[in-house]
Amino acid sequence: MNATGLRPLAPRERIAAIADPDSVAPVDSSLEAPRPSPHLARWGIDAQVDDGVVVARATMLGAPVLIAAQDERFLRGSAGANHAEALRKLFEVASAERPRAVVVLAASGGVRLHEANPAEASLARALAAVLELRAAGVAVFSLCVADTFGGASVLASAAERIAMLPGTRLGLSGPAVIETAHGRSEVDASDAAALAALFGAEARSAAGYVDLVDDDVEAVRSWIGAAVRSAMPFAARVAAMQQQLSARLAAPSEDRRQRTDTTVADPLLPRSSAPLYVDADPVDAAKWLWRVRNRDVWLTRAIGTGTLGPREAQGLCAAILAQLAVGDAPAPRTLWVVGDSHGHEASRRAESLCISQFLAQLAAVIALVRSRGVRVRGALTDIGHSAAFFASALQADAVHALERARVVAMEPAAIARVLGIPAAQIGSLVEDDPLVGQPVRNFAQWGAVAEVLSDASALRARMLAVD
Repeated sequence: MNATGLRPLAPRERIAAIADPDSVAPVDSSLEAPRPSPHLARWGIDAQVDDGVVVARATMLGAPVLIAAQDERFLRGSAGANHAEALRKLFEVASAERPRAVVVLAASGGVRLHEANPAEASLARALAAVLELRAAGVAVFSLCVADTFGGASVLASAAERIAMLPGTRLGLSGPAVIETAHGRSEVDASDAAALAALFGAEARSAAGYVDLVDDDVEAVRSWIGAAVRSAMPFAARVAAMQQQLSARLAAPSEDRRQRTDTTVADPLLPRSSAPLYVDADPVDAAKWLWRVRNRDVWLTRAIGTGTLGPREAQGLCAAILAQLAVGDAPAPRTLWVVGDSHGHEASRRAESLCISQFLAQLAAVIALVRSRGVRVRGALTDIGHSAAFFASALQADAVHALERARVVAMEPAAIARVLGIPAAQIGSLVEDDPLVGQPVRNFAQWGAVAEVLSDASALRARMLAVD
């Protein structure tokens, strides 16, 4: 067995290192086939045959496991459409085969902006698949073997248990994103010590958010073995996580001071989505969840012009759990997740709370009620932005959107920087390009939107027709 730490190794070597000797084998022919991205040549980038993720079957401590290892050496491990699709297929194979566990060796900067629309849609399906797998009783564990950010951090946090190797970082918003949004006084992207104190494995572990595992093969194998032995039923783990996150919000901290800026969600319904709530009433004091009168149809409150932060995500989770995750339903129930927002909260405070775990919990709560027979639909009337859309409405079985709606993976200036094109050229791309265009018609080309409707009245009719 290789006694080397995992960080210096390539993905296949990492899998071989933690697996039992000579036990690594292909998952199946479809996942072994080449899957280079067809979208990168356009940007002058050579595709990689595995699109930045290796998958395999093996035994570990004598038990069958499936393993995925992301490759941070290729475009920072970013999840392109084929990369994310391989993860989804792996989780579906696991659902059919029911191995003792699935292990994800996480090392990714998040959704690949070079192919933003198909990549976000594909990674959202992978997130739904891993939670469906957990709901079916298969344990999933993630270990950050390199920096893990963006949507990949939500996927890693959606595991039953998450660990990090020393020196790695976990966060939803990158340091430069927060600095650009709020200034250097919020986060100094050039201050390595400050970034380690906010995103680093040691800080995350000290706060009780993750396990810290030495970069040693035997230590990693021991952690996985202990995680398997302590695995809990999905519903119980969701309930336990809900309690942990509530306690985290209540704990005083300098970095968790109450927000005074405009990112706090407006309790009033956004104008664009307000028509959906006609003849509906809130079922909780904070108005996070509404029910259509005399119908078994519920709607989450849209965030609208605010952002989805830890408190908003936790409020939505609490309301959904209270109404739809308890008791036996006498009739079919439908939950509409309204995905409108200006994105996730990108702040020091949100990262100090590990917002990735709050968004993963929201996706897990949606998966839990789905597993109990609730039909889940997504609605988008205005803007579906970044991880907020990814972890909410995109977790629905089908998304119904208004034709004026937009899906924003990241702001145009950031996309221009990643793609290496002048900012002046980004305008036409974000309007008309299938890969990075923001109007919902572009996103719908990749199968992520079931129906594009003309106006809110048509969407409301669709909501009632599902009942």
